[in-house]
Amino acid sequence: MKKAIVSTILGFSLLFGGVASAASSDVYIATDDDTFWTISQKMNVNINELIAANPNVSPYNIYSGLQLKLPAASSAKAGWEAKADAIIATGMTQLSVPYVFGGDTPGEAFDCSGFVQYAFNSHGFQLLHSAALQSQMGTPVEKSDLRKGDLIFLEGTYTSGVSHVAIYLGDNKILQAGTLGTREVKISTLFGTPYYDSHYWGARRLIN
Repeated sequence: MKKAIVSTILGFSLLFGGVASAASSDVYIATDDDTFWTISQKMNVNINELIAANPNVSPYNIYSGLQLKLPAASSAKAGWEAKADAIIATGMTQLSVPYVFGGDTPGEAFDCSGFVQYAFNSHGFQLLHSAALQSQMGTPVEKSDLRKGDLIFLEGTYTSGVSHVAIYLGDNKILQAGTLGTREVKISTLFGTPYYDSHYWGARRLIN
């Protein structure tokens, strides 16, 4: 099996006129079906470390033949981390799905809480379609203690009180069905973005 994989990689290089060389254990050649998540799972590496190792690669533009640098293999994941990664992976499959208020349909339309509800409920949770109600679940988390899978809440975005929810990815990034900029499911920078800083309400942890 390993020989077949190496042969495929070498053949691919020759096909496109490149200089064939032995496959490197720290390089992964992507397919059209790959995402950062699928690569992290195939190669047993941390998704955040994989993203950090490839700062010039857009998560929206991973294509066949793209070479990605692999970080060192991660140690076994804690139970909470495996759950968080699974939820995030489900959410990542919906990147670029349009934002529509009240939306809760995979591949068609989501609003913020409908998107979070879909990602979490796909893995055994029972979240309601409401950012305000989701903010009452789990336990509160300080900014300094945030970890991937935590829920981030904003207040006063279009109505008083808690009015927006997103999934924290780590490294100051959130996955959300958002309206700031493009209205779609996307990855955004949290702290340091004036709009999010001014509307930040807090965070809750549902994954233990």
